[in-house]
Amino acid sequence: MGDSFARRAWTDARVLTRSCESLLGICSGMLADEDLNDKEVRYLDNWLDNNRNIATTWPGEVVYSRIKKILTDNIITDEEREHLKQTLTELIGGTLQETGAAGGLSTSLPLNEIDTIEIRDNIFCFTGNFLYGTRKNCERAITERGGLAIPRIRKDLDFLVIGTMTSRDWAHTSHGRKIENAIEFQKDNCLIFIVSEKQWVESL
Repeated sequence: MGDSFARRAWTDARVLTRSCESLLGICSGMLADEDLNDKEVRYLDNWLDNNRNIATTWPGEVVYSRIKKILTDNIITDEEREHLKQTLTELIGGTLQETGAAGGLSTSLPLNEIDTIEIRDNIFCFTGNFLYGTRKNCERAITERGGLAIPRIRKDLDFLVIGTMTSRDWAHTSHGRKIENAIEFQKDNCLIFIVSEKQWVESL
């Protein structure tokens, strides 16, 4: 029975890897001309509908959710198209290409491993770019669940969430300043947790 489970797990992993590679290839083809039109957005939506293994797994689930939100009113605005284009561009250059399906964050990022992230009555700050959506969408997800989202690091902060599309050279960027500030507060015994977008999304 153990061997059967191992074979099934290995097969599932191979299928997921191939699906991620297919998604990467589709995104690369779509953005080859540095443009993203409505027909391509709807094709990607249909493809993810037919490939639920990647549509329900990170990071495909975030792309899938993003597209569904865009198509809710059946109208694709320039802002929505541009944000999706940015998301897919970052996936091509980072998350999927380098890791196959992982969060894409550099191991040098000082993430805290925690079991659960409670949203209600906790204070959150966001830094970097997010697959989940715009910064405003991320903050709305917090407030709708009874939490508080703030723009800057402070000592009573509970969670600093780092976007999946964060540069590996985080220490030399503006959002890197937030990470460094949080680390300094941690050294002063402030109970601030630095977590990845993946950890945060799984708590929603």
